[in-house]
Amino acid sequence: MEGDPQAPARLAGVLGHSVQVVLPPHGDCDAQVAVSTTGQPVRVRAAWVRADGTVAARMGCPPGVPSAARPIVATLCDVAAEGVSDHLLLGRVAPGVASVRATLAGPDPVVLPVRDGGLVAGSLPREPVLLALDAIAPDGESVGRLMRTGVHEMALVAGRIEGRLGASHGMAAGFGAGDTVGGLPEAELEAGYRALLPQWLPDGFSMATVRVEPEAAYPFAPPSIAIAWSPADGDARVLLRQGPGPLAVPEQADARGQEVDVGGSTGVLRARGMAFLVWERGDRAFGLQVRGTRDPESDALAVARSIAGESPDDDLARAAGMT
Repeated sequence: MEGDPQAPARLAGVLGHSVQVVLPPHGDCDAQVAVSTTGQPVRVRAAWVRADGTVAARMGCPPGVPSAARPIVATLCDVAAEGVSDHLLLGRVAPGVASVRATLAGPDPVVLPVRDGGLVAGSLPREPVLLALDAIAPDGESVGRLMRTGVHEMALVAGRIEGRLGASHGMAAGFGAGDTVGGLPEAELEAGYRALLPQWLPDGFSMATVRVEPEAAYPFAPPSIAIAWSPADGDARVLLRQGPGPLAVPEQADARGQEVDVGGSTGVLRARGMAFLVWERGDRAFGLQVRGTRDPESDALAVARSIAGESPDDDLARAAGMT
């Protein structure tokens, strides 16, 4: 039973790690679902445990960081194993969120409670399909929405895990959907925050394009400001994108990306002819793309490390033609 106070400890003994939430068997699922978190950045994981203590399935979700700007991170887990058929939503929410409303392609939404530690765990029907998730405040109002495109999907079929990562932040990508605006003041007015600018750019580079770009997965989040600098001739470019942090999908080093220091913050740098750098500092997230320069990797680090906080130097940078 979900209300059994002994269930988390009992299942923890079976699994060998702590359990925060236990969901009871239901419908075609004859197993209890033990839900917990692990790691930094935090991942949500689940195990389907039968009454005899055998573990029918385990699944770990990609890491996610909910925040005021992006108040919900989530994964849809589809499990088909002997005696276990489940379509489970797992996620976490930011403080102050009381429930999550799942809007389906049918007429009736499904409301899931927020559990201890900001966990969200509950089964959804496979049909009609999920369209969006709303983070609901105690007064019943939505304080943020996660579209289906941003929900990770994982499936366990015949012992094999398959999946699709939700739309990522795209911070170091090229220009995305959005609008080109007349200049930086207009972009800052639309975005609702002041852009932080580099104090160094390669010689001959000047501001060429300013755009305001919404985040596809989180339509209610403040948009990003994307600024491109380029020389008078040639196709070289420095493209800086920034927006409120933290990122819902944290950037992590892998075989193609290395951790680097960016003014005391940890960034992830990828270099494949062009240089791509993503980092977070305070309440701001940055993505930088450098192409066509003599040394894109070194130039990306130099540009990133020159980005100051709010100071008189920012106004000097604007007056010097970096705006």
